[in-house]
Parts: sequence; C-alpha cells; structure tokens
Amino acid sequence: MPAVNVTLARGPRAVGLGFLVTGSVFVVSRKWDSFSWHARGMILAAYGVTVLGFGLISALRTRGLLKSGARAQGTVVGAEEDTSRGHDDATSSSTTTYNPVVRFTTAHGRTVEFTSAVGSQHRPDIGGAVPVRYRPDDPEQAEIDRASMWMLPAAFGLVGGLGLLVAGVVVYSNEPQAVPAATAVVDRVDGTGHVEPAPEPPPTQPTVATGRIGDKLTVYDASGAAQLEVTVTRLKFSTGDQFDQPQHGLYMGANVKAHALADEQFLDIYALVGGHHYEGDAITGSTAFDPALDVVTLMTLNTGERASGWLVFDVPARHGQLVLRDLDEHKVGVWKY
Repeated sequence: MPAVNVTLARGPRAVGLGFLVTGSVFVVSRKWDSFSWHARGMILAAYGVTVLGFGLISALRTRGLLKSGARAQGTVVGAEEDTSRGHDDATSSSTTTYNPVVRFTTAHGRTVEFTSAVGSQHRPDIGGAVPVRYRPDDPEQAEIDRASMWMLPAAFGLVGGLGLLVAGVVVYSNEPQAVPAATAVVDRVDGTGHVEPAPEPPPTQPTVATGRIGDKLTVYDASGAAQLEVTVTRLKFSTGDQFDQPQHGLYMGANVKAHALADEQFLDIYALVGGHHYEGDAITGSTAFDPALDVVTLMTLNTGERASGWLVFDVPARHGQLVLRDLDEHKVGVWKY
C-alpha cells in the first residue's frame, strides 16, 4: 500500500499552532527523563487529544465541503513534494509524497489553484481531470471530490490520537516501583558499627544514609559503588561575645572529616532546624572553631584525598539535623542531634 501524506489543517492559525506543537514536542523530549511517570502519561494523553481533535475536525470540515460545496471540473497542474528521511544503523533512505496542485474555474469565471490535503507516493497525472468541490464564498477552500479526502484524515486522527491516549493511560497507570536499596552502612568513631535497612528512596532518588553525631556515613552511587565517607565527629555551641553575636541565637560548630573513595566528590552540608535550612557559612572570630573546613578544597576531592575541620552554622536551637546533599541537591545523608 503506498504511503499517504495527510495535511490536517491549513491557514495562518493552523501553521502557528503547528509551530507551537512542534516546539512543545522539542521541549518535552529534552526534559522527558526529568518527568514523573504520571506526568509522562498526562503528556502523552494531551498529545493524543490534540491529534484526535486535529484529525476529526479536519475530516468533518472536508466532509462538509464535499457534501455541500459547489461543483467544478479541475485539472492537475503540478504537485507539492514532501521528502522525509529515515536512518538506521546500516542504511539511509528517503520517502517522497506528492500532494496534487489543482486548478479550476468557479461558476463566476474566477480561476483558482489549491493544493490537496492528501497526497501519496505516486506522482499525480499532470493534466488529468479531477472533480472539485469548493465554497462559493471562499473558492480557495476547495478539495478533490473523493471520499478518501476526508476518510484518510479521520483514520489518521483516530489511529494516532487513540494510540497516544492509550499509551498515556498505560504509562500513567503502570508507574514502576522503586527497588529498595539493600543497606546503608553506619560506623561509629569508637570502632563499633551496625548495618540497618536504608529507607526506600523515591524513583531516581539516591539512598539516604542516617546516623547520629559520631557516625561515619558512606555515600554510594546508583550502581552501588562507594563514593564518599563523611563523619561528623562532634558538635560545639557558642553564644558568642559582646563583639561577636550570632544572628539566630547560637553558633554551632560541626567537626567534619571526609574521605573521597572516587574522583570529583562534592561536600555540601547544611543544618535543618525547625524546618529551615542554615548553611555552614557563618563567620565568627572565635578560635574555638579552628581550623575551619576548607570548602573550596572539598569541592574537588579525588580518590584517596581527605579533609577535616569545622563548619560553623548560625542556628536558633541546639536540636536538629545535619544534612549531606550531592551536586544535584539530593539528600544523601542525615545526622540527627
């Protein structure tokens, strides 16, 4: 069966809408991996409704034109070519479809040319006669008087639109379940340790290791390879002095030790107190928090490299959590205190 090319709509509005749809497809394809499965299903369903609407509206308009439009005899004077290319691993091929260009004369003697919305791989018979239907008040709205002119767009709209709708429902309803991580390893600074089940992460999120102050948390990548070991050995609090006052009430120093087990490791720790984030960038003149942790050095830790020192936070209370996150700002470790 020869390939068929169907133009669902014509005109400035249709062209503009076509550009919008094409642009949205490009944007969605770039962001596809970041969407949840529910969002993917809804996007596919939305495209299905769009294709279904375009196909059926175009088909109904053409059917109405062929049923009530004025009759004329037209002549095929040319064809518009549309070439699409396909590529695979071994070959490159192209397919050309031809949409007939038809010229006819209205009952008032006006000569009009139009391009049929439906084409095929066969070049039309130039000079051949074809029946035409057109709108008397707008003769440019014309089509070859054949049933296939509205049946093919309807079939394309139904098959494509319903296919995308079904795919959207399937994707939305069958979100894969995340596979629970096996374990998170927590080691104590006193040499003891234990293995505890890691909390089940949401899809595509890293496993979160948890512990208390003094515990060493090990960060793993998606393949299960250890990337970074981080220990918060102890905490120290200070209310400052008359010349050095914390903004929120307390300076909290966290003594941190880090050991990179892979290249390009990043260390980003913040305090979570009362639901608010406090970064470890507080500046105090107290020597109680020396030596300070060199954050610049920690941003480029490679395999085998170590770093240690104090991170200072300006916090409102003595109880909360220290949170370790990765470069994508995903939570990967938590120390409760």
